[in-house]
Amino acid sequence: MSVQIEILSEVELREPVFLAAWPGMGHVALKAFVFLHEALRAHNLAFVEEPEFFRIPGIAIQDGLVQSTLLPKSGFYYLKQDGEASDLLFFVGDQQPVGGKEYHLASALLNFAGSLGVKRVITAAAMPTAINHYQPSRVWVTATHEDLLSDLSPYCDRVLREGQISGMNGLLLGVAKQLGMEGFCLLGEIPFYTTEIENPKASMSVVRVLGKILGLQLDLRELEELAEETEKEIDNYLLELQQREQEEDKQTEDQEGPVTVH
Repeated sequence: MSVQIEILSEVELREPVFLAAWPGMGHVALKAFVFLHEALRAHNLAFVEEPEFFRIPGIAIQDGLVQSTLLPKSGFYYLKQDGEASDLLFFVGDQQPVGGKEYHLASALLNFAGSLGVKRVITAAAMPTAINHYQPSRVWVTATHEDLLSDLSPYCDRVLREGQISGMNGLLLGVAKQLGMEGFCLLGEIPFYTTEIENPKASMSVVRVLGKILGLQLDLRELEELAEETEKEIDNYLLELQQREQEEDKQTEDQEGPVTVH
């Protein structure tokens, strides 16, 4: 089984750093890296379009007509930086691959990145904790090597010493280490009760820390505005959930009927 990577342009990169993300809890990683490559105006480099790697959920219908099936597209983007700063290579995946093909996909992507000179890999993920959605999102870190972890710790709030990072955002680092690369993952805190809700506040925290590590100048106002809007949306969601529970409790009480005393 081979992964077909269609290269759109030839480019030589200087000591590139590889930043890769897929959808996950709170879309923390995906939102952070999509924001980064768009804000930095990274250029298209290549894309992966492999039907057997992805699950197609169904078809779209518009005005009564079946639309053509759209396959998930995963793309590589690059940014050449001025001075002595390392160039950046991004990979953004539309969706997680089907079970059993994750390792093969990770190996193919890393081999392609390695052919461009990549030796360091960066991913991101969500860190569900007992915070509420108004609290700041702290950033945790884990790395492939102890010396790298020591270098990164001053930039982050916590070190993830034990645990698991699911999906490609975690697996990619394990495969990278196996291939002789180094790397790290930044995990943005989200409340336990918002794992299914997009969390731009956590993405913003990850981007802010990554900006310091890589020396990037970033305008985060877009993410700040999204974070404020999301707080209000979560408030409404929790209120609706509370009202629904109260209505269900009332229906249960009505069904029990009156108590008869003799």
